[in-house]
Amino acid sequence: MSIDLKYYLSISRFFTPIVMNDIIEKGTSGYLLEVCRNSGMLKHLDSSLLLSQFFDLVYNFLFKHYRNEYIYKNAIANKILLGKHSLNTSQMLTELRVGKCKADVVIVNGSSTVYEIKSEYDSFKRLENQIYAYLEIFDHINVITSESQLAKLRIIIPDNIGIMILTDRNTIRTIRESKSNKQNIILETVFNTFRKDEYLHVIQEYYGGIPDVPNTQIFNKCKQLFCTIPVESAHDLTVKILRQRNTSAFIKDFLDKTPFSLKAYALSIGDDQKKMQRLSSRLDKNIGMVLPLAI
Repeated sequence: MSIDLKYYLSISRFFTPIVMNDIIEKGTSGYLLEVCRNSGMLKHLDSSLLLSQFFDLVYNFLFKHYRNEYIYKNAIANKILLGKHSLNTSQMLTELRVGKCKADVVIVNGSSTVYEIKSEYDSFKRLENQIYAYLEIFDHINVITSESQLAKLRIIIPDNIGIMILTDRNTIRTIRESKSNKQNIILETVFNTFRKDEYLHVIQEYYGGIPDVPNTQIFNKCKQLFCTIPVESAHDLTVKILRQRNTSAFIKDFLDKTPFSLKAYALSIGDDQKKMQRLSSRLDKNIGMVLPLAI
């Protein structure tokens, strides 16, 4: 496709929740239609093209011309989570709250590994603070970037942080292995990543029961108990409970049917079966039904 580069950013937003949610709920997207029309993309599309094929087409275009954060997330989903691990033993979480930061991608299996994305279009301005935040929670910390950013990245980050690059051949190459950080995690920070049912489960499993205190005190009491667990045991309990997010058999079946371009988005849906079912039904429609006013 021949498209003016001024539209690249707009096209990259096709994979954002606001656009995807419109397609799921309404069967179409005004934003998608407007960008396709204004960019001239419509003239390159056949109305019989399936929506799943359309997203693959757009993804391949972006990979070649505008590798934004989603491209990296999707590469991690395809190449690391689904390529090296198994959904039976591993879980991928996106945008996990870590203090004042949000971790781009976290994979939990026998350990906890965070992948901070710094694409060709990202600066390293916040990277130091992000790394310090991640060191309080994760066993392994990696920064994944482009070949063009590699030299600059080497200078900035400590030796215990792993470095990876997304290559032009759509592979992820490890430049430097990360070192274990498990002994340095801060349990108070780890505890703050839990949902209520998760920290109750962790306390129940380790201590054999839930503290008998008023509901207004349960959070602080559980945090106090969690922070007295030996660090390695607390980390392993954390990995175990986070691995249980989004583990339904339905999501595994959904991922098998999802095009490679949408694996990261599919994983971000979580256990919302209704949303998965609607998206699956939309992906089998042709693009002429999604953009009816345009084709």
